[in-house]
Amino acid sequence: MYMRRIKILSLLLLTSIPLIAGSGSVYSRYGFGDLRTSFSARRLGMGELGFALSDNDYLSALNPASWSGLRLTRFEASLLYSGFNSQNSASSVYHNNVDFNGMMFGFPIDHDLGISFALGIVPYSEVNYEITQVQNDPLVDPYNLNYKGNGGISKIFFGGSYRLPFDFSLGVTYDYYNGRIEHSAIAEFDPTSSFHQISFTDVTNYHGMSLTTGLISNDLSKYFGSSNFKDFRIGIVFTPAITMSTDSVDNASTSIGTLTNATGSIKTKFPYKLGIGTTFKYTDSYTFTIDYAFQPFSEFTSNGITTNNMQNYYKMGLGFEYRNSDTRSNAFWDHVMLRAGLSYEQSPFKINGTGINQFSVYGGFSLPISYDNTIDFAFQYGRRGTTDNSLVQENIYKFTITLSIGDIWFVRTDR
Repeated sequence: MYMRRIKILSLLLLTSIPLIAGSGSVYSRYGFGDLRTSFSARRLGMGELGFALSDNDYLSALNPASWSGLRLTRFEASLLYSGFNSQNSASSVYHNNVDFNGMMFGFPIDHDLGISFALGIVPYSEVNYEITQVQNDPLVDPYNLNYKGNGGISKIFFGGSYRLPFDFSLGVTYDYYNGRIEHSAIAEFDPTSSFHQISFTDVTNYHGMSLTTGLISNDLSKYFGSSNFKDFRIGIVFTPAITMSTDSVDNASTSIGTLTNATGSIKTKFPYKLGIGTTFKYTDSYTFTIDYAFQPFSEFTSNGITTNNMQNYYKMGLGFEYRNSDTRSNAFWDHVMLRAGLSYEQSPFKINGTGINQFSVYGGFSLPISYDNTIDFAFQYGRRGTTDNSLVQENIYKFTITLSIGDIWFVRTDR
């Protein structure tokens, strides 16, 4: 009879659908978690993308070809505040957390040839949720069902850029992915119940490697015949499919002991990622970006098995930045930069047959510390999901602070 009760509870834990989350997004429970697109406040303030941006004074983890114009040795580090207001048809809750959001270090080697080197660590995905449900089932006594998840996958990368003939820029990075994701489900009964607490924990470790290749065109604005339309470029980034080695350890704990099961190493295949974008300037002060990113997560497999909870991901973004063209002015306000953006995305998640989509607006600004150093701020408001079909709608609030520091290294001395 006791083992029969354990089997009943196991089935309930594995098949229950969570409704309200705490700590982070409820949708990070599925697949490998919530995708993280960009680590810096500059990118967040302009809609998170910017595949064609080649900036002399900022680092990009999206397209290594952008490093060919790097003017100074730079270091950037970022913090991210995330808040989620999750609601279903019956209730709502607000939850938040603060995370390290990545860092990069880059330096130019040869300005004329566009040779630069950069390395960094940025988040690839994040799992962070805590869900509580009150269960009333005729098969067992009433109990609280608690889901928790934490962890994620990070990307460590290093690479370089080179300026090709006709002022095209090429960049390549070696990427190493690794991470640990833990999911748990706990059924808690009243002390007077004849049932006892039972819990399941799954710990999965990921590691794999890949290459990312990026290309940015030369300035095509000369073909449009306008003196105010400047620096029009096209950028493209491609990361091939990644096969990660994955190992899991499952623990089932009851009042009579703990059962541990290790799956051994299996292969998890992440699909290729493609990004394409354009950027241009109106006069020297106004920069605009238009971008599209795509990743066919319907092809995501674990041990050769696809999942019904994944769909193809795409994201479209628009970005804007204002920067005073007089970069050597002594006035503080002449160095303040303003940013704004919009994006629409089809997330990788498909729950109960319904795709989870998101619309976001962005804003941001930079304050100067000195001529070549800034502290950057950006804010995002997004709405994701729906309350229909027993799902959750999330209002997303993100705030990022990035410190960007530049200095002169490797100066040649004439003899």
